[in-house]
Amino acid sequence: MTSFFLKTLIALMLGFASMGVSADGVGIQIQNPWVLAPPPNVKVMAAYLEIKNNGEKPRMLVNVSSPAFEQVGIHQSVMHGDMVHMEQLKELSIPSHASVMLKPGGLHFMLTDAKKPLSIGDQVPMTLTFQSGEKIAVTAIVRSGPAEGMEDHQHMDHSGHENHKH
Repeated sequence: MTSFFLKTLIALMLGFASMGVSADGVGIQIQNPWVLAPPPNVKVMAAYLEIKNNGEKPRMLVNVSSPAFEQVGIHQSVMHGDMVHMEQLKELSIPSHASVMLKPGGLHFMLTDAKKPLSIGDQVPMTLTFQSGEKIAVTAIVRSGPAEGMEDHQHMDHSGHENHKH
């Protein structure tokens, strides 16, 4: 009887894992993670993706880390006059049954001080940590740009990010 119970429990857990549902029944899906390839000698990069919350409750992203970078922060682009400035966010709310898009010209992960030079096609591992303690591993691919919405990237103010502390 115990063997049957154990096998059933394992089968259920594997089924939930394959559907992308976490142990608490809340499903977070990460789609299309990518990093914009930097120009030569640029140490600040940006990562983009879609975070989809299939759960009944909002989820709060509170930290992002990567072994490939000294620092990773959650940022948004905000217009001030004719310049776009980066504002750091302490957390990012993902509403229930909704998606949040991180894309050029808007929300993004600011990747600071790459530990080694990255090229198009390289993989960047990241870990997203939610307020619940859940951690989701993501691998983003470095690709060339500009991507949609990056036409005005030359007007973005990234000054001060080389010493930016999170």
